[in-house]
Amino acid sequence: MNAPAEKETARVEAFSDGVFAIAITLLVLEMKVPHTAGAALWPQLLAQWPSYFAFITSFATIGIMWLNHHRMFGFIGRIDHPLLILNGVLLLGVTFVPYPTSVVASYLGHDGERPAACFLATTYILIAIAFNLLWRYASSESRKPRLLRVPPDDPHVAALRGSYRFGPLYYLATLALAFVSAPASVGLNLALAVYWALPARPAGGRSA
Repeated sequence: MNAPAEKETARVEAFSDGVFAIAITLLVLEMKVPHTAGAALWPQLLAQWPSYFAFITSFATIGIMWLNHHRMFGFIGRIDHPLLILNGVLLLGVTFVPYPTSVVASYLGHDGERPAACFLATTYILIAIAFNLLWRYASSESRKPRLLRVPPDDPHVAALRGSYRFGPLYYLATLALAFVSAPASVGLNLALAVYWALPARPAGGRSA
């Protein structure tokens, strides 16, 4: 790959990093300070467990999204217009995450917790689909000129493609679980964030 192509790739990744950083920072702004005094503060802080739970889940998820986005762009050596559009769609989903996170924090443990958990799960499903579309476009063997800096038959490329393929299905499971138990659904989202943190393996590894 030539220097201008490498520079454009670096610019896209730097912009994306900024979006991820802002989205992950916005999560904490929804956590409210209790207005009470003395020993009564402890119960008030403990009562905000849904906010902590939602925050940790989305912080971990956005963090792992950033990690896997970085891994993905480690294979991309050239940028074109459709790739920019697809990356923008992915970032749209990322910047939206603080909103359903706030909804979950407000309703978990109260009436409406299941729709709130469904809302969060649906957001993650759409982001997983965006990841799939972005990587499939970038790694297409028929793309001329190729966008990857490695051969399309590289085993790591195949590993990422295979693991991304099932991402939406895993998050679909969190959506189905939300109709049964909202806390369990949010907890499964957190578990998936831990799962996606593991690097993709050529023999059928994992990614996000």
